Amino acid sequence: MIHARWWRDLSVRMRIGGMTALLVLLVLNVFVVPFSVAPDDTLARLLRDVFLTLILLSGVVAVAEDRTHWIAIALVAAVAMLVNWTGWFLPPGQTPGLTDATTLVSLAILGAVIGVKVFSGGTVTFDRILGAVTLYILIGVVWAQAYQIVSFHVPHAYAGNTGADGAFDSPTAIYFSFVTLTTVGYGDITPVAHAAKSLAIVEGLLGQLYPAIVLARLVSLQTAAPAAPADGTANPASPSRRSGRKGSRTRSRP
Repeated sequence: MIHARWWRDLSVRMRIGGMTALLVLLVLNVFVVPFSVAPDDTLARLLRDVFLTLILLSGVVAVAEDRTHWIAIALVAAVAMLVNWTGWFLPPGQTPGLTDATTLVSLAILGAVIGVKVFSGGTVTFDRILGAVTLYILIGVVWAQAYQIVSFHVPHAYAGNTGADGAFDSPTAIYFSFVTLTTVGYGDITPVAHAAKSLAIVEGLLGQLYPAIVLARLVSLQTAAPAAPADGTANPASPSRRSGRKGSRTRSRP
């Protein structure tokens, strides 16, 4: 009994700690690192790979309580980290498409697993709220990666403030993704290719629907949860109290 309780408490601490670390790393990776160093600098590439590794490891820890999800995330994260770090030992330009694809898939699967955690049944907990915020930022990061892949494979996929042939570097892709996700739409960058337009439409819809859906889900979970009495005693409607009263009635019979 003591061992089971210790393991349960450890799982809760790992889940909350992993989700907190994941959120902090995502905020730094999105809002600080891309705009602190030159995009083409070796330091920028190193920081991107280091943060991707830490983000995936934090995601693995955050979902460690569920064995099935943990195995899926661990395998995908291992492949993504292997591809990213192997690229350092190969000639430049050998694995850009593969690196972007594995990064996109790993982050998308991580976001899907966190989405299951956020929208599943249960009570509204601190790590569920952290997961909701984390998932929103992950959507922007995944779409930024998708925009980069489109710009890599489709010349002139975007018009406006972009690089050569409409290509995106990492800061520009993140900027365009979150501007689209939040439906700000400054208009300095415009999707031209059909794939780019489709991605922008879907992300814009997600940016509008996600906050409303998450808020409605959290409110419904909180409303459905049984309220504990202020004095800390058990809920009169709880199964334990009902079973206790039933047992007392049974014992009182002659």
